[in-house]
Amino acid sequence: MKIRLIILATIMIIPWTAYAHPESGFLPDAIAEMEYKIVLEITPGDIETRNKLGIVLYRKNKLKEAEKEFSEVLKTVPGNFDAHDGMGLVKTREKKYDEAVKWFKRAIAIFNEDTMVHYHLGLAYEKISNFADAENSYKKALEINNILIQKGINKETEISKKDILLSALKNLQSRIKAVTAGK
Repeated sequence: MKIRLIILATIMIIPWTAYAHPESGFLPDAIAEMEYKIVLEITPGDIETRNKLGIVLYRKNKLKEAEKEFSEVLKTVPGNFDAHDGMGLVKTREKKYDEAVKWFKRAIAIFNEDTMVHYHLGLAYEKISNFADAENSYKKALEINNILIQKGINKETEISKKDILLSALKNLQSRIKAVTAGK
């Protein structure tokens, strides 16, 4: 309760903070975490906020708490893309790459047109030395990225992702060449 009062006092003293949203990047994760927890106390069934809290907890490396939030979402909405994707991120951070692959594949089965889920699947495949599937995942991510850019969907965001995707693919292909040359 004391923390909530401090947050409220801060918002009243610095009014422009009240207009910031955690996902905009204007609030530190600690404040975003508190804000989301307050919202969930009032509306515990708010799936979108629960997913956002899971991502904030993931970024803060509170992996068990993040997993708990994503699991709560999946109890209510088993086909929630963001929760499956979030679980994949958690498993990747925990270095449980085989589990991460399963979560990312489930997310893709729900919604196939997300650039980053294919990229993260590629990273997980790469960690378990499944280079062929990693390469296919990166190529799929680039394909989706190009389509979204052409359609003008989240164009600026997708343009910024393109370099990350190209770099991942190039690094993987160099790695494959090195492994092949060493045989």
